Amino acid sequence: MNDDTNQFEDRLHRQPLRPVPHEWRAEILAAARSAARPTPHASFLATFNQQLASLFWPHPKAWAGLAAVWIFILAVNFSLRDPSPRVAEKSAPPSPEIMVELRQQQLLLAELIGPHETHDADRRKIYLTRPRSELTETLTT
Repeated sequence: MNDDTNQFEDRLHRQPLRPVPHEWRAEILAAARSAARPTPHASFLATFNQQLASLFWPHPKAWAGLAAVWIFILAVNFSLRDPSPRVAEKSAPPSPEIMVELRQQQLLLAELIGPHETHDADRRKIYLTRPRSELTETLTT
């Protein structure tokens, strides 16, 4: 078979090249130009599909595996979700008796802790603004 291929190639090399007719050349170039230009009616989905294909082409199996893992994670997440409403949504406002009891507990806690003392570091320092001319005099003297 290799001998047949070599004979065919030798015969091909011996044939002279003929020029392409001018009419054909114009048609071929026009078809190539129109194929290179994006068509105005190309849909967004076709363009998006082409971009995705060029992005995923190097390793399509890896991307498909990653997509399968994400789908699995999302499926598990949605299946484990608790469909019951939250407890805070069900609870009624506290009764006045409970509010009175909470107030008494806060007062008792305040008595046990004692008065709140502010230390010098906790006090806010008051800075008086002065004109800039006085500031420069203070810095220079």
